[in-house]
Amino acid sequence: MEGRAPGGEAGRPPPGAEKESHHPCRRKLIVPQCNTMATVLRRLGTVSTVQALEEDLERRTLDGEFQPGEHLREVELARQYDVGRNTLRAAFDGLARRGLLVKSRNRGVFVRVLTSRDLVEVYELRSAIEIQAGRSLAARRSVPEEAQRALAAQRRLTGDSARRDLVEADLAFHRAIVDGAGNSRLSAVHRDIAAEIRLSLAQLMETDYATVEDLTAEHANVLRAVLSGEEGTAEALIRRHLEVATAWLVGHGTPPGEEPTRPES
Repeated sequence: MEGRAPGGEAGRPPPGAEKESHHPCRRKLIVPQCNTMATVLRRLGTVSTVQALEEDLERRTLDGEFQPGEHLREVELARQYDVGRNTLRAAFDGLARRGLLVKSRNRGVFVRVLTSRDLVEVYELRSAIEIQAGRSLAARRSVPEEAQRALAAQRRLTGDSARRDLVEADLAFHRAIVDGAGNSRLSAVHRDIAAEIRLSLAQLMETDYATVEDLTAEHANVLRAVLSGEEGTAEALIRRHLEVATAWLVGHGTPPGEEPTRPES
């Protein structure tokens, strides 16, 4: 590895759809078959209808089209995608298992809301995993190539980039640090909480916490510490990066008022 520090369709609406909307699948405008499974399958390059539907619903959730706590209306979504309700329910089940949605008996399916306690617990676990990974890499002065690629990809983003792209770029960097440490169990636990990390990052990106340039600079500093073999500095940078984000989210990014919908027991 080179020893230098890191630096510097939706488908077209059918005739008669409202002309003023530039996005025919906004939830405010329900147009039957506006985003058919054929369109989604072509975009995602998959042959599984349920998988394609699950991935597109995840995209819309992380992009903010579906807000935390929002009720996902089965009939309307089945019409939008031109699929049967059993197919849609299978996609809901997959997203619920991954922690992005919650199912409430007799009420329906909702986008999960992470409470303050959820956020603190997720970030405490993330810190334990990522700090250990960062120290391990610094001890070897080993900067993972995937982390360098993730950082380069993040630099290409701007404040106008889609929220899901910002979330995935941030997660890709942190996952590369964990995977680069070579501890399969750390990687497995990190992947187990990936859905909650994505939701927490999506909530963070909704606030004015930091610019993408700020976050990229913090990631670059972590890689510099790793490359220099500074275990203590790498730990301090990762800890501060996660703790400050958690404190901000708890103070600014969690919905006030009523307790969010909880999963079925």
